[in-house]
Amino acid sequence: MFSPKASRFPVEGAKWVCCLLGLVLLAPMVQAQEPLLVDRIVAIVDEEAILQSDVDREVELYKLEKEYAGETISGSSQEVRREMLERLMESKLIIAAAKQADMVVDEEAIESSVQQKIDQFVEHFGSMETLELELGRSGMTLTDYRARMSTQLRDQQYLRLVVGRFIRPDLEVMDNEVRDYYLAHLDEMPADADSLTISNILVPVQPALSVRQAVQAKVETIQKGLAGGTSFDTMAMQHSEGPNANRGGAIGVVGPGDLFDPVLDQAVFALPVGQVSDPVISSRGVHLLLVNSIAADGKRALSQIFLPIEVSEADMKLAEVAISEARQRILDGESFARVAAEVSADPASAGQGGFLGTFSLEDLSTQFQDVLKDAEIGVVTEPLLTPAGWYVFQVNERVDGHMYTFDELKDNLRQVVEGEKIEVALAEYVEGLKERFFIDEKI
Repeated sequence: MFSPKASRFPVEGAKWVCCLLGLVLLAPMVQAQEPLLVDRIVAIVDEEAILQSDVDREVELYKLEKEYAGETISGSSQEVRREMLERLMESKLIIAAAKQADMVVDEEAIESSVQQKIDQFVEHFGSMETLELELGRSGMTLTDYRARMSTQLRDQQYLRLVVGRFIRPDLEVMDNEVRDYYLAHLDEMPADADSLTISNILVPVQPALSVRQAVQAKVETIQKGLAGGTSFDTMAMQHSEGPNANRGGAIGVVGPGDLFDPVLDQAVFALPVGQVSDPVISSRGVHLLLVNSIAADGKRALSQIFLPIEVSEADMKLAEVAISEARQRILDGESFARVAAEVSADPASAGQGGFLGTFSLEDLSTQFQDVLKDAEIGVVTEPLLTPAGWYVFQVNERVDGHMYTFDELKDNLRQVVEGEKIEVALAEYVEGLKERFFIDEKI
């Protein structure tokens, strides 16, 4: 919260996208044909060339980072390419200024950071082999990626050195500026949310018998293939209907509580490495799970074969009737705990009379927040349809949250205000560099 708009000139820990230096590559003469141009210069900054391939690789690296962070790419392909070229040119200007001032970066720290980043990617994708496949999809080898990350981190260090010497010393953040920022962004200030102690009843939406039989037949086919020696990733690519099927079912690295369904969480963390699970039924379908490796911190690199289970409107209606009848029993005087024990299919709470525990409101899903934020203690909520099925809730206890005061936030806010000032000052500084150094844009 209360973070300023992302800067084109990130200073601390940002993903400053930088370029590799290279030469225009010409294909060799074949018979009597003219040389074939396979790369071209798109800009020159202070006698340093930016190649078309630099921009291409920068775009692919940008996409890979976005995918790793689970973020979507905004803007058209042309807009992204233009942004990458502008970043490359601005970065070269800053590097030129840093070198002119005899600034030196820490090469050992850069290489250590590159290796750490690669290790994080290996953990995310499950193995070095999967990472190399992902890089290959982006037109890069591991060597390419290592070189570009080194360049990126090196140029990020140059940026910090330039800011530290030429920008930050001239900036001053006044107390009244920090308070003005707080008052102007009150609706963005963090707060401790209400905490709720809640109970629930879950009635899942069950698919028709014919649908379950069809899925069971697919599961048996997959299990026979695996028993016959076909690899898990091959079976996933052939049969899985999950979003990661084309990657052999590789999901990445998960920790306790990362998965959407507690049943999956329990199954994954009971599996040894290399063993395929029995079919696990979640609220979305059937999963065959494989733990590829276990890290020192206990996190699992996970793959799955997923078969969704489709439900009809009639299936949905049967479940809705069941949850409505359960709610009416409570309204007619039966205890919530008794009805939950008889009706609820929530494995985490049914055995405890529906009792779930105490949660911060903001830690609950958006759907649950909407239902519970104004729910009164002891009142049974209206039925709520979710991917897991139909829910009703009862709030047993509520503790009100509070808004953080200016004094609690002022140190963080001072950094935010300073960051905004640095962004403005750095943009002006780069404009000045354009007058000092030669720039020739070819497109």
